Amino acid sequence: MAPILPYLTDSPGQLQETVRAIAEAGAGSVTPLVLHLRPGAREWYLAWLEREHPQLVARYQELYGAGAYAPKEYRQRISGQVAALARHYGIGAGPPGEPSRRPDPRTAERTGARPESTSATTNSRADQLTVL
Repeated sequence: MAPILPYLTDSPGQLQETVRAIAEAGAGSVTPLVLHLRPGAREWYLAWLEREHPQLVARYQELYGAGAYAPKEYRQRISGQVAALARHYGIGAGPPGEPSRRPDPRTAERTGARPESTSATTNSRADQLTVL
């Protein structure tokens, strides 16, 4: 589940919607990855942020001022939220020795999700870029 963009895609509601969609797609696990800004990507992303969300630049400078990664506390908070949501939606390991639990397909029917046979590659590029 990456990248999670601080202040853009990290709200509790956005995380819940994303984990729910991941569960409905049939995932057996989910690993959240918070945006990291290595040289090159950092300059490009911060220029984009300045253009599109100038009110967030100071917050990003605070988060990423010490390096390429958001502070450990922030990453742990996001990981904890995603782990709780994953448990709620039935994603993750069951008891020792049992395979990962799969979401109940009836949940997908009630929420109008696509059937499991739909390939992720059928999503349009526009759908994939709606986060930004």
